[in-house]
Amino acid sequence: MQAGGHRIGRRVGLAGLTLLLAACGGGSSSSGSSNNSPLLIGIIAPFTGADLALGPAYFAACLPAARVINNAGGVMGHTVSCQQFDTRGEPADAVPAAQQMVASHSNLMAVIGCTSDEASSVVPIIDHAHLPMFCMTGQSEFNKSSFTYFHRLVPPDAYDSYALVGSALDYFHYKKVALVFGNDIGSQAFVGPATTALQHLGATVAINQAIALGSSSYRTEVSAMLATHPDVIFTEALGPTDATYLAELKQLNGSMLPFMGTSATIDPVWFAAVTGAIGVPDVLSKFTAVDLGVSFTGPGYAEFKTNLDASASQFPKAPTYAQRGATLHLYDGIMQAALAMNETKSVDPTVYNAKIKDVGNGVSGAVTVNTYKDGVTAINSGKSVKWVGAGGLTNYDQYNNSQQGYIIVKYDAQGNEVTISKLTQQQTAAIIAAGGG
Repeated sequence: MQAGGHRIGRRVGLAGLTLLLAACGGGSSSSGSSNNSPLLIGIIAPFTGADLALGPAYFAACLPAARVINNAGGVMGHTVSCQQFDTRGEPADAVPAAQQMVASHSNLMAVIGCTSDEASSVVPIIDHAHLPMFCMTGQSEFNKSSFTYFHRLVPPDAYDSYALVGSALDYFHYKKVALVFGNDIGSQAFVGPATTALQHLGATVAINQAIALGSSSYRTEVSAMLATHPDVIFTEALGPTDATYLAELKQLNGSMLPFMGTSATIDPVWFAAVTGAIGVPDVLSKFTAVDLGVSFTGPGYAEFKTNLDASASQFPKAPTYAQRGATLHLYDGIMQAALAMNETKSVDPTVYNAKIKDVGNGVSGAVTVNTYKDGVTAINSGKSVKWVGAGGLTNYDQYNNSQQGYIIVKYDAQGNEVTISKLTQQQTAAIIAAGGG
């Protein structure tokens, strides 16, 4: 990538020769550089376009992480900040955004975001630049990733699909399902696995609709769906799309049907749009979802929540993401990267990247830490650390993918997530096996 060459030239002025070697993939460890130049976390995600609701959830992960790190003295004296890089949710727009990010910002310590909309395009660029990344893509092509710097703290979309199917059939006993998903890359990744699981588990796909995002009306699609008489609707169509579709459903049917969403529908922007369209009572009584297996408790979550609330001065809506699973996990990824830098005494990503997995999973004799300050204290006393933060335990496999169980959730009237049941990782795996996955 040409971006790598530009990156080298910028590193000399910002962080000295040791970081120049890092950009080249050179052999210096950048050990304890005396230059305390600031470090940057890049958020590469949609901030405009049809999926513009995704980017703010990831920005809300970075801001409290930066606050926590900086309040504890930074990363070996280096302060941390966050910057958005807009992919518009389109692969064609994502490539120049990623190239500009790595070419113009030589002080990047990690990248977060890289959703299913653009991951196939941007992951190779970020990996080539030797930057640890924590991606929110669920695409199956990353299940056995060959990218050294790729990390994923969420399950593949196929697991989300199977969890959704399992909860619909086993918990609610639905048998006839309408699939209503946006026609974007990320949303469509759920459809194939869900269809396979439904068919293998004895349920029926009433209709499969890939709806264009952002249309002013879906009356034709809604009428076609209603004609199939489903027991439940599965959906993920971000932005105003679900709101418009569901409002016309209520109007044409005279009442709401049960509807279930993926983890992406547990989002304050989605909640506001859909309740505004069909009313809070119908969302509370008719909607359920599967979300990532988090508990929203413990000292790691408490520190995250305190600093998320304090980030409102930079991003007023930050506190609304306190129960967004993706936000919690990306926060944890940033913390793992920062602690890996402290453990290796290096600001060279070719040195500290491999340590991220050790910090997440723990090694023999590692001390469990829930706060960044405690982690740094333990490291400075000669100990290895295992991070258990806002999102709970990490279980990286050989491909740097971490998977947990799921929770089955509803909303309360204030838009908070309410857990009504759980699916362990083992239960999800059993559903996958039974569903032909």
